[in-house]
Amino acid sequence: MLSRHAETLFWIGRYVERSSYITRMMDVAYNKQLERSARSSDEVWWDLLRVLYLEDDYRAEYGEDVTTASINRYLVFDTENSSSVKSSVTQARTNMMNVRDIVPLELLETMNRLHAQLGAGGLEDFVEQTPHQIYETVAGQCRAITGAVDEAMPRDDGYRFLMIGRLLERAEMTCRMVDVNRTVSGRDVSSWMTVLRSVSGFHAFTREHGPLAPADEVVEFMLLEPSFPFGVLHCLQRAWQLTQEVIGAGTWQSPRLAGRLTADLQYADIPAVDSPDLEGVLERIENGIRETSEALHHDLYQFGGDPLLYSFEAL
Repeated sequence: MLSRHAETLFWIGRYVERSSYITRMMDVAYNKQLERSARSSDEVWWDLLRVLYLEDDYRAEYGEDVTTASINRYLVFDTENSSSVKSSVTQARTNMMNVRDIVPLELLETMNRLHAQLGAGGLEDFVEQTPHQIYETVAGQCRAITGAVDEAMPRDDGYRFLMIGRLLERAEMTCRMVDVNRTVSGRDVSSWMTVLRSVSGFHAFTREHGPLAPADEVVEFMLLEPSFPFGVLHCLQRAWQLTQEVIGAGTWQSPRLAGRLTADLQYADIPAVDSPDLEGVLERIENGIRETSEALHHDLYQFGGDPLLYSFEAL
């Protein structure tokens, strides 16, 4: 497989997962700000922007005014914002068209469907009163894309690179989900249950721990549970396995970094939700994911070339 095709598939996986996860985080933040006073609800949105590293960019465009409508327009529909859902979907579709001879038709069709829905403008009517319609539409279409990948793509290196991108993005975004909720909710159990629902983990968690388990157990579940598909450890373990399966990856640096990051997390002690040490743990995981992603890029182009890195500069 050509290196540029491999990296294109890697970033398709990241862009699709990013689109899905940003809407999940917005859904959690939207539900949380409904429970707050007007001034306190603004802080929920600022915390979300801070976790996404978009606080300064938002201020440059909208000033200090933060509303449900402005946040939804900025994070979902603003094409000037390279971090928005619409920008990510557009990048994913552009990349997919560049490798349309590699990806199955079913995947192209589902991607085009999401791109068309975001581009038609109909969803923008829901930015203020019923943003859940936006979140459910994007998340549902991203699940359809995931289904097309699982059902239609052969398990070759193309599939592996797409999945590596998806898993690394999911692990990083789960860390950010934990970070934003520990900031705005602390030990509030109901808020953590909402977080679990947003990542389809409520049933799996409550079946083992019960619905009244403390916040510390939720965080540990999201970071260390190897059987939870959105869990950080699960994603890192699977990404590490896939990097080892890539043909010709025996001398690569990225599998070593992924394996080291996985081992460090597997045997880590997770601090309490209200401990400042938790922020440091999350930051180290995110830095390790970025280092692994950069190492994979260099592995692909270790023999030269002038590649275009499809980077997401906000990350």
